Amino acid sequence: MSSTPERSIDHAKEGRAVQMASIEEAFVRYGTPVGNLELLRGIAQGVNASAIVGFRTYFKLERSAGGPALEVHDGYTTGFRSETDAERLAGDRPRWPSRRFRGAWGITHYETRERPLADRAKKRTAAPRTSSGTTAAPRAGATEPREGQICMTCFMQMPLTGVCPNCG
Repeated sequence: MSSTPERSIDHAKEGRAVQMASIEEAFVRYGTPVGNLELLRGIAQGVNASAIVGFRTYFKLERSAGGPALEVHDGYTTGFRSETDAERLAGDRPRWPSRRFRGAWGITHYETRERPLADRAKKRTAAPRTSSGTTAAPRAGATEPREGQICMTCFMQMPLTGVCPNCG
Protein backbone atom coordinates (compact mmCIF):
# COMPACT_ATOMS: atom_id res chain seq x y z
CA MET A 1 0.00 0.00 0.00
CA SER A 2 1.40 3.45 -0.93
CA SER A 3 0.44 7.04 -0.13
CA THR A 4 -2.26 8.80 -2.12
CA PRO A 5 -1.36 10.91 -5.20
CA GLU A 6 -4.89 12.39 -5.19
CA ARG A 7 -5.29 16.09 -5.91
CA SER A 8 -8.22 18.22 -4.82
CA ILE A 9 -10.80 18.57 -7.56
CA ASP A 10 -13.09 21.60 -7.68
CA HIS A 11 -16.08 19.89 -9.27
CA ALA A 12 -17.77 23.26 -9.84
CA LYS A 13 -14.99 24.14 -12.32
CA GLU A 14 -15.00 20.80 -14.15
CA GLY A 15 -17.67 21.93 -16.60
CA ARG A 16 -20.30 20.02 -18.48
CA ALA A 17 -20.08 16.25 -18.92
CA VAL A 18 -19.07 15.03 -22.39
CA GLN A 19 -20.01 11.50 -23.51
CA MET A 20 -17.23 9.53 -25.21
CA ALA A 21 -17.58 6.48 -27.41
CA SER A 22 -14.49 4.56 -26.29
CA ILE A 23 -11.54 4.44 -23.92
CA GLU A 24 -9.32 5.28 -26.91
CA GLU A 25 -11.27 8.50 -27.50
CA ALA A 26 -10.80 9.40 -23.82
CA PHE A 27 -7.05 8.70 -24.10
CA VAL A 28 -6.71 11.01 -27.09
CA ARG A 29 -8.84 13.77 -25.55
CA TYR A 30 -6.97 13.75 -22.22
CA GLY A 31 -3.50 12.96 -23.56
CA THR A 32 -3.26 9.94 -21.27
CA PRO A 33 0.10 8.17 -21.63
CA VAL A 34 -0.16 5.11 -23.88
CA GLY A 35 1.55 2.95 -21.24
CA ASN A 36 -1.71 3.05 -19.25
CA LEU A 37 -4.00 1.97 -22.10
CA GLU A 38 -4.03 -1.79 -21.41
CA LEU A 39 -4.42 -1.22 -17.65
CA LEU A 40 -7.43 1.06 -18.13
CA ARG A 41 -8.94 -1.12 -20.88
CA GLY A 42 -8.81 -4.06 -18.46
CA ILE A 43 -10.42 -2.00 -15.69
CA ALA A 44 -13.17 -0.77 -18.05
CA GLN A 45 -13.89 -4.36 -19.13
CA GLY A 46 -13.76 -5.58 -15.53
CA VAL A 47 -16.50 -3.16 -14.43
CA ASN A 48 -18.35 -3.63 -17.73
CA ALA A 49 -18.27 0.15 -18.23
CA SER A 50 -21.63 1.33 -19.55
CA ALA A 51 -20.45 4.86 -20.33
CA ILE A 52 -17.33 6.98 -20.45
CA VAL A 53 -18.02 10.55 -19.40
CA GLY A 54 -15.40 13.28 -19.60
CA PHE A 55 -14.96 16.51 -17.68
CA ARG A 56 -12.30 19.22 -17.86
CA THR A 57 -9.44 17.34 -16.17
CA TYR A 58 -10.59 13.72 -15.83
CA PHE A 59 -13.01 11.12 -17.14
CA LYS A 60 -15.30 8.58 -15.46
CA LEU A 61 -15.95 4.94 -16.22
CA GLU A 62 -19.60 4.36 -15.25
CA ARG A 63 -20.29 0.87 -13.88
CA SER A 64 -23.11 -0.93 -15.71
CA ALA A 65 -24.08 -2.79 -12.52
CA GLY A 66 -24.36 0.46 -10.58
CA GLY A 67 -22.18 1.70 -7.77
CA PRO A 68 -19.55 4.40 -7.80
CA ALA A 69 -17.98 5.38 -11.11
CA LEU A 70 -14.24 5.08 -11.46
CA GLU A 71 -12.57 8.48 -11.91
CA VAL A 72 -9.50 8.34 -14.16
CA HIS A 73 -7.12 11.23 -13.42
CA ASP A 74 -3.56 11.97 -14.49
CA GLY A 75 -1.51 9.21 -12.89
CA TYR A 76 -4.22 7.50 -10.86
CA THR A 77 -7.77 6.10 -10.75
CA THR A 78 -10.16 6.29 -7.78
CA GLY A 79 -13.56 4.85 -6.95
CA PHE A 80 -12.76 1.21 -6.25
CA ARG A 81 -15.21 -0.03 -3.60
CA SER A 82 -12.54 -1.85 -1.58
CA GLU A 83 -8.90 -2.87 -1.69
CA THR A 84 -10.04 -6.26 -3.01
CA ASP A 85 -11.98 -4.52 -5.81
CA ALA A 86 -8.85 -2.51 -6.71
CA GLU A 87 -6.67 -5.63 -6.67
CA ARG A 88 -9.18 -7.65 -8.76
CA LEU A 89 -9.45 -4.93 -11.42
CA ALA A 90 -5.92 -3.48 -11.46
CA GLY A 91 -3.76 -6.43 -10.43
CA ASP A 92 -0.52 -5.59 -8.67
CA ARG A 93 -0.67 -1.81 -9.20
CA PRO A 94 0.11 0.22 -6.06
CA ARG A 95 -3.16 0.93 -4.23
CA TRP A 96 -4.12 3.23 -1.39
CA PRO A 97 -7.19 4.39 0.57
CA SER A 98 -8.90 7.19 -1.36
CA ARG A 99 -10.45 10.35 0.08
CA ARG A 100 -13.23 10.25 -2.52
CA PHE A 101 -15.79 8.44 -0.34
CA ARG A 102 -15.77 6.27 2.75
CA GLY A 103 -14.15 2.90 2.00
CA ALA A 104 -12.92 4.00 -1.46
CA TRP A 105 -9.57 2.92 -2.86
CA GLY A 106 -7.37 4.20 -5.66
CA ILE A 107 -4.57 2.83 -7.80
CA THR A 108 -1.49 4.45 -9.30
CA HIS A 109 -1.00 4.17 -13.08
CA TYR A 110 2.19 3.00 -14.77
CA GLU A 111 2.86 6.42 -16.30
CA THR A 112 1.86 10.01 -15.65
CA ARG A 113 2.30 13.24 -17.56
CA GLU A 114 4.93 15.77 -16.64
CA ARG A 115 2.25 18.44 -16.05
CA PRO A 116 -1.23 17.08 -15.31
CA LEU A 117 -4.26 18.86 -16.80
CA ALA A 118 -5.40 19.95 -13.33
CA ASP A 119 -2.12 21.86 -12.82
CA ARG A 120 -2.05 23.64 -16.19
CA ALA A 121 -3.05 27.28 -16.57
CA LYS A 122 -5.80 28.08 -19.05
CA LYS A 123 -4.71 29.21 -22.50
CA ARG A 124 -4.26 32.94 -22.68
CA THR A 125 -5.75 34.94 -25.54
CA ALA A 126 -3.66 37.55 -27.33
CA ALA A 127 -2.96 40.55 -25.11
CA PRO A 128 -4.73 43.80 -26.13
CA ARG A 129 -2.68 46.48 -27.90
CA THR A 130 -2.30 50.00 -26.57
CA SER A 131 -2.63 53.13 -28.72
CA SER A 132 1.17 53.20 -29.13
CA GLY A 133 1.06 49.71 -30.66
CA THR A 134 2.69 47.93 -27.74
CA THR A 135 1.07 45.00 -26.03
CA ALA A 136 -0.74 45.85 -22.81
CA ALA A 137 -0.39 43.56 -19.81
CA PRO A 138 -3.59 41.63 -19.18
CA ARG A 139 -5.48 42.54 -16.02
CA ALA A 140 -5.76 39.90 -13.34
CA GLY A 141 -9.00 38.01 -13.90
CA ALA A 142 -9.67 39.79 -17.22
CA THR A 143 -11.96 38.00 -19.65
CA GLU A 144 -13.22 38.66 -23.15
CA PRO A 145 -15.31 41.87 -23.23
CA ARG A 146 -19.04 41.21 -23.41
CA GLU A 147 -21.04 42.77 -26.22
CA GLY A 148 -24.71 43.60 -26.42
CA GLN A 149 -27.04 42.11 -29.02
CA ILE A 150 -28.15 43.90 -32.19
CA CYS A 151 -31.55 45.63 -32.07
CA MET A 152 -33.88 43.99 -34.59
CA THR A 153 -35.66 47.33 -35.24
CA CYS A 154 -32.85 49.86 -35.80
CA PHE A 155 -29.90 47.44 -36.14
CA MET A 156 -27.76 49.30 -33.61
CA GLN A 157 -25.80 47.46 -30.93
CA MET A 158 -27.68 47.52 -27.63
CA PRO A 159 -26.11 47.81 -24.17
CA LEU A 160 -25.84 44.66 -22.05
CA THR A 161 -29.17 45.53 -20.40
CA GLY A 162 -30.86 44.41 -23.61
CA VAL A 163 -32.89 47.64 -23.92
CA CYS A 164 -32.24 49.63 -27.10
CA PRO A 165 -31.59 53.33 -26.27
CA ASN A 166 -32.90 54.37 -29.71
CA CYS A 167 -36.13 52.34 -29.78
CA GLY A 168 -36.87 52.18 -26.04
